[in-house]
Amino acid sequence: MNDRYCVFVYGTLMRGERAHGFLKGAGFIGEYRLKDYAMYRLGWYPGIRPSAGDCVYGEVYEVDSDMLRNMDEYEGEGSLYHRIRVPAENESGRIDVFVYVYAKETLGEKIAGGKWNEKE
Repeated sequence: MNDRYCVFVYGTLMRGERAHGFLKGAGFIGEYRLKDYAMYRLGWYPGIRPSAGDCVYGEVYEVDSDMLRNMDEYEGEGSLYHRIRVPAENESGRIDVFVYVYAKETLGEKIAGGKWNEKE
């Protein structure tokens, strides 16, 4: 049996980004936002951390357990990032998703709009 999970992606795993191939075959659920998180530029990739009043925008995909394991490996789950379950929302409502939260001190520049594709 292959379970299904909803995952919120906000950087290199999004459509048009370098690591989107990890989501080949995943079901696109929609564009969502996470409240009370801020996004930081950590070089060629972003990280998010809890931050009251901020918002991060991204995409939600439905993935199977194999994809989730591959994403855990790509994200350095347990060392560079921690995968946690949080609520994401859009105009259609709220869903619970997994998201990768940066596990280290955020020394990078804060991306004020919370959108990786508007990072320039």
